[in-house]
Amino acid sequence: MTIRTPAPARAAHLLLLALAAACAPDTPAAGPAPASAPSAAPMRLRVVHTNDVHGRLLPQTGADGRVFGGAAVMAAHFDSAAARFRGPTIILSAGDEMQGTAVSNLTWGRATIQANNAAGYDAAAIGNHEFDWGQDTLAARVRDSRYAWLAANLFVAGTRTHPSWVRPWTMIERGGARIAVIGVALRTTPEVVLAGRTAGLEFGPEAPAVDAAAREARAAGADFVIVDAHVGAYCETPGRAPEELSTGCRGELLDLARALAAPVDLIVGGHSHTRVMTTENGIPIVEASSYARAYSITDLEKVDGRTTAVARSIRTPYADEVTPDTQVARVVATWEREVTPLTARPIARLTSALTRAAGPGGDEGALGNLMADAFRVQTGTEASIINNGSIRAELPAGTVTWGNAFELQPFANVLVKTEVTGAQLRAALENAVAGGEHPDAHVSGMTVTWDPSAAAGSRIREVRLASGRVVRDTDTVTLGLSEFLATGGDRYTSLAQGRTTRTALVDLDALIAYLQSLPQPVAAPQTGRWRRVR
Repeated sequence: MTIRTPAPARAAHLLLLALAAACAPDTPAAGPAPASAPSAAPMRLRVVHTNDVHGRLLPQTGADGRVFGGAAVMAAHFDSAAARFRGPTIILSAGDEMQGTAVSNLTWGRATIQANNAAGYDAAAIGNHEFDWGQDTLAARVRDSRYAWLAANLFVAGTRTHPSWVRPWTMIERGGARIAVIGVALRTTPEVVLAGRTAGLEFGPEAPAVDAAAREARAAGADFVIVDAHVGAYCETPGRAPEELSTGCRGELLDLARALAAPVDLIVGGHSHTRVMTTENGIPIVEASSYARAYSITDLEKVDGRTTAVARSIRTPYADEVTPDTQVARVVATWEREVTPLTARPIARLTSALTRAAGPGGDEGALGNLMADAFRVQTGTEASIINNGSIRAELPAGTVTWGNAFELQPFANVLVKTEVTGAQLRAALENAVAGGEHPDAHVSGMTVTWDPSAAAGSRIREVRLASGRVVRDTDTVTLGLSEFLATGGDRYTSLAQGRTTRTALVDLDALIAYLQSLPQPVAAPQTGRWRRVR
């Protein structure tokens, strides 16, 4: 547990508020005495939160042409939110801060951490992508941070001891308030990162860890207890207006709220890249999309020992609403100059933009098919599968740069050739359609007929290779895969049973080589590889 005090700018702001209060009369000028003792003055706290920024340090342009995001713009929005509030403000990250862009990845996250330090973050949850470069690199970035990294449910395997580079919770003292922030890591992290990256660690149940930390925090005098969780949720109607509540919400973030026994005042979430603003078990919950497209503001008010969320909103950090923070802008510009000669290099041209949007039927998109084609062709295999989670960005129409390709494929996954049986391939495809709505994978070199109305585990009706051969359970098929999938990542456990040979290629190099091998400009590949039983 650590205690943090206000940054100088915020301390000055609090001093001005205190002086204003001192100038007010101690007692009312006139009027009868109250019939009973009044309630204590409310204690207020503003919580600003981001999640899953994934290294988006530079501004982006939306479909409407309006510029948003970037670390300097985000920091200016944080400053504005703090200045407008009569009380202390804290800034939290719900994890997955660093992985995802050239300026962040090529600096092993240093650029992101330095920008976050300058922006004034107070604490961060450990996200699953924080492990992408290994525990030693994560520990180094934690040491670089001027804010606490938290995960109450993360232990050294076989013990109840936390790794030296993470704390279960931290206490922030600001504006006369004591604010406890408890971190939560995704329990399934070992399943969604490359095998070995979490070796020696144990990700325990979330709720018992939070309950224990919350009781410790209250005993230590916490006025507010906030849970900062890299855990997500999904809502049927997420809401669009800043103050609009979400409806029809479900997922692990709500499960966590329902399971808590110790009282907490707010849960901020991440991981699912969704907009969530709801309440569960009396606890307000927010998650603010991803990729610096949004941030949340929650105002808490404590009166007579009871805390209420009096206002909540999820806002877009538009650049035209603020003046970018100069200190953060300098940090980003320094690192951007280092990587621009590489990221600006053109590699191919496209006839049209390739987005993550699915084509007719909603089961697949041209971008995912292009990536799967690249894996198959560059590994020289019969077919390939990519998980949708590996599609991290989109490609623009016209010139495609190295930086565009990097943001699409930032993980540096080694490609492998894997020989599987037809039964193992079928099991992998069943995993892709386990959700029942749309496949969570793209394929190349095969067409897959499936029945979404069938029971999970029996939805795949036929797998036919491009040669026309229908795959039987006893057949063998060669697949071009990322090492992540080939080692059973994202629950593709049957692929780990195949015979695997590593290649000298990484995913980014394979994509670039494939794009450059095609006639220019490159046309979008056809869809229709997933076929539903009608």
